[in-house]
Amino acid sequence: MEIPSGADAPPAEASRKHRLRLYLSGQASWYVSLGIQFVIFPFLVTQVLDEPAYRVGLAQMSLMAPAILFMLLGGSMADRADARTILIRVHALAAMPPILLATLLLYGELSYGALIVYALAMGTLGAFALPARDSALTRVAETGIQQAVTLAMGAQMISQLVGMLIAATAAYTGTHVLLFFQAAVMIAGGIASWRLAPLPPSHAPGTDGPLAQILDGLRVSRREPIVITVIGAMFAVGIFYVGSFLVVLPLMIRDVYHSTPDEFTLRFAVVNICFWGGTIAATLALLRTGHIEHRGRVMIASLTSGAIVLALLGLSLPFWALCILIFIWGTGAGTTMTMGRTIVQLAAPDSHRARVLALYQLGFSGGAPVGSFCMGYLVGTMGIHSATLAPALIVTLILAGLVRFSPIWAYRDEERSL
Repeated sequence: MEIPSGADAPPAEASRKHRLRLYLSGQASWYVSLGIQFVIFPFLVTQVLDEPAYRVGLAQMSLMAPAILFMLLGGSMADRADARTILIRVHALAAMPPILLATLLLYGELSYGALIVYALAMGTLGAFALPARDSALTRVAETGIQQAVTLAMGAQMISQLVGMLIAATAAYTGTHVLLFFQAAVMIAGGIASWRLAPLPPSHAPGTDGPLAQILDGLRVSRREPIVITVIGAMFAVGIFYVGSFLVVLPLMIRDVYHSTPDEFTLRFAVVNICFWGGTIAATLALLRTGHIEHRGRVMIASLTSGAIVLALLGLSLPFWALCILIFIWGTGAGTTMTMGRTIVQLAAPDSHRARVLALYQLGFSGGAPVGSFCMGYLVGTMGIHSATLAPALIVTLILAGLVRFSPIWAYRDEERSL
């Protein structure tokens, strides 16, 4: 994942690598923070407040729900404004919710309502950060887009894994200390973004209002069959995979493996480390492989592996076997995200890239709250093991439909990584 030194490179190449390092530093800070949140937030819901399954699902839904309302608006803003300015402001604002949550926890005033407010605030800020960061990547990297996307995905996954490892120390440091640290990491990312040169839009922004800009982005996405197919596939991932991951795994660790609060943070961190370790392994393999022409076929294969894992989660497994399955699921997820984002990055026109990428991210993030709510209900009515079979079956049918009726299986791309 290392970017080669630019000491012996021409000035333009050295400048490009310096910009990419700053970009990846900002990306890393965001996902270290999210890695901490990924462990601490369900811990607070399930262990500190001991909420039932449907309220766990509702809380996890609140983290993702703002994407449905604001992701497309965030994409429209990123196409019209300086992406660097957006990132600086979002990082500064994102430091505040964990500070407030840590203060409430420190004084024994934590409540379910406070967690919902935290989740909605962080979800809203993420809806503006992601399109700005994604659209800036092409301008920062300039060449070798598949390699740049893979590096960005690698930085995201490794940083999230680091955040989870840090969160696993909660029993020793105290949860409030980790939340204060989460805020500090966000501020560091804002400083990295501030050090970037301005990233204005590639094209002169139009005079239309935000709604017209959003609708224009939707029209452009629909004109590219491969783009709308990938977006649809990611929406299914959000509903059936992310929803299952966010709700089933915390409840499984609490109720199936009968974890104490200290055991919960450790086991949940281990499970997440296995998942994100799988995504990192996939990213390293993709970097080594280089250019891939049949990205659609690779996507379908990796999504199929996720359906198999979901079906196997319906079995009563020892914890070590669960970890192996989650690692396999992570390799499929890392491959899917890299291939999908590369396809959309290359297919989207410069003038609409942020809006198209926002729609792609909306498919992923917008499906997750729906999936979280549904999985919370299914687990409450069917039990943990039976509830995983329904999404596995539905995804299998969706993938069969994509292979038969969409261009994804035949899709080829000739872009060469430099």
